[in-house]
Amino acid sequence: MTGTPVTRRSRPLLDPARWDPRGRTAPPAARILFWTTLGLIVLLRGFFSHLEGQFVPAIFEDIPFVYLAALACLVPTVLLWPLLPWHRQPSARETAATAGFTLASLAVFSVIEFGHYFLLATVVAQATSAFGLRGGVLSSGLFGVVNFAVQYSVTEFTAMMSASNSAAVAVSGLIICFVVAGLVAAGRRAQHTRELLTGLERAHRDLEDTHRKLRHYTARTRELAVAEERSRMAREMHDSTGHHLTAINVCLANAERGGPVPDQVREDIGEARQLAKQALEETRRWVRALKPLDLEGRTGAEAIGTLVESFADTGARTRFRLEGAWPESMDGEAELAVYRATQEGLTNALRHSGAGHIDVTLQVTDDAVAVEIADDGGGADETAAGSGFGLTALQERLVALGGSLNCRNRPENGYVLTARVPREVDPSLESVS
Repeated sequence: MTGTPVTRRSRPLLDPARWDPRGRTAPPAARILFWTTLGLIVLLRGFFSHLEGQFVPAIFEDIPFVYLAALACLVPTVLLWPLLPWHRQPSARETAATAGFTLASLAVFSVIEFGHYFLLATVVAQATSAFGLRGGVLSSGLFGVVNFAVQYSVTEFTAMMSASNSAAVAVSGLIICFVVAGLVAAGRRAQHTRELLTGLERAHRDLEDTHRKLRHYTARTRELAVAEERSRMAREMHDSTGHHLTAINVCLANAERGGPVPDQVREDIGEARQLAKQALEETRRWVRALKPLDLEGRTGAEAIGTLVESFADTGARTRFRLEGAWPESMDGEAELAVYRATQEGLTNALRHSGAGHIDVTLQVTDDAVAVEIADDGGGADETAAGSGFGLTALQERLVALGGSLNCRNRPENGYVLTARVPREVDPSLESVS
């Protein structure tokens, strides 16, 4: 089944579904924030060093080694970044990586001039994603404490100013913590909703498949019931009508060979015997046509070949040819339609065309099975060809399965019936028994 191509739409960076990853990969927003922060720290430190004429800021001139050691913690933050967990229930190794990343970030946080809040947001977001609100609150408190210690001991801020600034840092971290916690919760709900939708789609497909199978089984049951009735009728015709006609033919033959009778009576006896013979042949043809497809014995090409052979004793020579390999799995309704088309073509060739030779060709392709019944009889009236009840019913059956029926006179002599049936029947099409 074809449909309109689906265009994949990119999701926004703060899409809640991105905050519940299955592995250790950080959400896109966190990755952008982390690497942007590191880039700004390096670039601005180089810019200010050029302006000030020295690498170590003036406030750290008395403790340059402390500044350099703290700034060098950028290296472990980069190395530990790929190991950080962004899912709940991290392993011991992932927990250790988080602790190391947090401590290194705190060291960098204490000495950088720009990017404080970006670095704070990155650490708090990771801790909240992996350890919940408790982890986010703890990391926010640590940043507030470090900020107070640095500002009170290194700068000229008073204790009140340092405490005020540190409280602002801690509150900012708490805000980020609750925002990320909300995103994680929304991501889980979105994931759960997607799983429910996937389950509903799967259930819907299973229901459609079950419905298709039920329709198929219903059609097969109906077809088997019709086949059983046809088989019963064929037995009745063979055992009763056929037997009586044979007996009548024998009696007339004996009467014809009897003593002297008037010429008119002999002529009447011969005519009656000829009519009885024709009626017997007609009965045999209908017995062959009513004989159902033996689903427990021969099927497919073998059943059709046997059907063609069974018409050989009706007076016409028959020949069967198979082109291609019969598919191992073919829709039951399609297979039965091919069989019925062959029955109808053989019956019409014997009954209406007066054929002496009938060729049946079964052609199997990748997508369809076609059967052609060609005879050397007298053909049919072009205006009446294909308008009989049997051919009309056959055409309705084939069209309902997505197939086709074509009937035509041969250019030289005879009549051709071609039926084509798809190997896989569209379940949306109604089957016709």
